[in-house]
Amino acid sequence: MKKTISLFFLICSIASATSQEKGSSPERDGKLYLDLKAISFIKNNEYYNPVVEGYTLVGNFIRPIITYSPAEKFEISAGLHQQIYSGEPEFRKPKLLVSARWKVTRNSTLTLGAFDGGNRHRMFDPHFDSERIYTSYTENGASFVTETGKLFNDLWINWENFIFPGDTTREIFTTGESFSYKYNLLDGLLSLNIPVQFKFKHFGGQISNYSSHVLTFLNFAGGAGFNFNIAGGKAGIPGIEYIHFIYRELTGKGDMGITEGYASWLRFHYTYRALYIGSYFWFSHNFYAPDGNMIYGSVSGYQPGYIISDRQIWTGAIYLTLFPEKIFEFLLGFEGYYDFNLRRMDTAVALHINFDKRITLLNFRNK
Repeated sequence: MKKTISLFFLICSIASATSQEKGSSPERDGKLYLDLKAISFIKNNEYYNPVVEGYTLVGNFIRPIITYSPAEKFEISAGLHQQIYSGEPEFRKPKLLVSARWKVTRNSTLTLGAFDGGNRHRMFDPHFDSERIYTSYTENGASFVTETGKLFNDLWINWENFIFPGDTTREIFTTGESFSYKYNLLDGLLSLNIPVQFKFKHFGGQISNYSSHVLTFLNFAGGAGFNFNIAGGKAGIPGIEYIHFIYRELTGKGDMGITEGYASWLRFHYTYRALYIGSYFWFSHNFYAPDGNMIYGSVSGYQPGYIISDRQIWTGAIYLTLFPEKIFEFLLGFEGYYDFNLRRMDTAVALHINFDKRITLLNFRNK
């Protein structure tokens, strides 16, 4: 695990050292921004299966951040993240957010401190639950993101539980890599997408006096997909994708009841303007992902020791995404999960309004 962390910072340091450009002196006057993000959401999971219980999330979060950019390629930010669930009897304390960002190259950004997580990682749902956009959007640690028209790469460490010497709780952190490359074929009529993802989740800490043992979970996913741009996309874009998943508990302690497994995910999808329709087939054996959508896993989240080794699930998905006046995002989505072994259907409905805007407060360069 320590080697993984060292490799992360080594990559970032090499990229930074080879990509400095002139004219980015921090002494130059810059700009002051208000970065305001807010999501109001309803997520209703009608689950009645032995793996995950049904529940409903109704709430909001608001995240005002003041950002100062003394130079074109550098920013310092400080703000708050306030999470609110409707009907909560007590007011949650807001979380303090502090970060520094360096635009290492035109397409790459290094962030130390608080950074965007959730759906920004573009991880697959069985790997990294899409619901985290509502519950765990802000992460803390380090992030190095590169994005071009064809390439997306996100390498990050999210430090979830910090410990001091003598603490009785475990250190918890997650490090992940999300990579995808898009290549156009036949003059853009066909596009090939190659995704590769891995994620380590570690429970441990040398300086802590916790009573349990170290656990490290590895999840890997990789595959390929094709999209067909019919009439230049005017008639919609159908696609097909195959993803293979691998799960390992690297210490072999077996706390979850299974230490290794795998899964296959065959996905058919069609996008037409604001409408997305998906049909997915999931086949797995002893699969577990600590941060993934539990409905795809083999380990029960509420019945200790209950394991369904082999899962066969069909998922049907329909999403409508609108951007009224280009000011905010409105999403209405439905997913149905049919378990062939349990012979039952579970459903989930999502509704949200997502506002994300940067507002210029002061421009010192104009003075």
